[in-house]
Amino acid sequence: MGIKYLSGFRGADHAKQHLRRSVHLGSALTSGYTVLNPAEAFDQQACFVYMNGALLKEGTSGAGGDYVLTGSNTVTFNTAVATTDAIEVISYAFQNPTLPATMTETDHTVTSANATYHSTSFASCSYTASTDTLTKSSHGLAVDDVISVTVSPTSNSIAVGRYRVLTVTSSSAVVLQTVDSVALTYSADASANVTFIRVFNKRVPLLTQINHIMLFLNGMHLVKDTDYYVDEQSVTIDSTVNLLEDAVIAVRHFGSFAAQVENEIHRNAITIADDTHNLLLSNTDLTGNTTAVFNLYVSVRHATATNDAYQAANFIVRAEKAVPADCYLHTIADGGNIGTEFDAVDENAYSTYANVTDGNMGVGITADANGWYVYLANRSSHSVVAGFKAIAITN
Repeated sequence: MGIKYLSGFRGADHAKQHLRRSVHLGSALTSGYTVLNPAEAFDQQACFVYMNGALLKEGTSGAGGDYVLTGSNTVTFNTAVATTDAIEVISYAFQNPTLPATMTETDHTVTSANATYHSTSFASCSYTASTDTLTKSSHGLAVDDVISVTVSPTSNSIAVGRYRVLTVTSSSAVVLQTVDSVALTYSADASANVTFIRVFNKRVPLLTQINHIMLFLNGMHLVKDTDYYVDEQSVTIDSTVNLLEDAVIAVRHFGSFAAQVENEIHRNAITIADDTHNLLLSNTDLTGNTTAVFNLYVSVRHATATNDAYQAANFIVRAEKAVPADCYLHTIADGGNIGTEFDAVDENAYSTYANVTDGNMGVGITADANGWYVYLANRSSHSVVAGFKAIAITN
């Protein structure tokens, strides 16, 4: 079979990876300096257009875009360009039977509430280690919000970093966990000397299964570990980045590229620690994604291959964006020896691994104004390796 490479097999007749790049001046455009036919054909699913070094935003002018792609050889700019503008078109065309992985696109339009996140710093907060509780009057936080602790001078107490809200105890207290939904392990309390900022965080399906990530704010490419941070299943934008209402945050992550088949989505080798959950898929995985019905097959095993603990189940899923009451999970078949059964969680509200029976595995579905989300929760008392397939998808 020969040596296998990241891009497929060696040899002209096997899988190849192509980077297509063409450079033009505005004077090369036709039709009033708005239409460009690049020297290299592009793939619309992985095409990036730059003008004078700045990444432009794809879309119609009414949606705040700079250009529209047509077919594989036409770029139409929404406004005329200058004759001296330098235009660069870069496209990735991957064919890879060895390592099939899709580019996943996740977009979010900043809401008026999101736009206020980075503007306020909360000082003089206290932390109780025994209960992982952060205390601050009128904190304004909700379940699943993410905060950035910027000041914490107490040794062995909550450290500077990102944390996710597990529960809201009152208007002056919340219980925290790590941004990856793992319990905290600090041993010391902190009294009125912790400072935090609420930051924008976006869960991204299958983030840890893909090799690379790029994040754009209104078309501007942000810098990883400076402007934003990548965790197991989410990205967090640093508080120094100014978020304005209606700005578009675009997450693009991919390994080797392959066109996604929308009537079947599947992944394997997903590792989930005990008492955590992992997002499997969401509306952003599909086109025409407000409502979907599909079969979901899930299988898990103990992370230690020699341990015989396993569970497998088949569910029917109905997903509805923005309407959690219309999101349903029905178990068709279930078997294995992890716990008593595979829990199905559709509570008409946000839910986490804590809503799954201790000792069991569980699949949950929830929704908010931005989309619907299906996740896999692990309460088996050990780490598991999981795989899933969603088929017969209507969208």
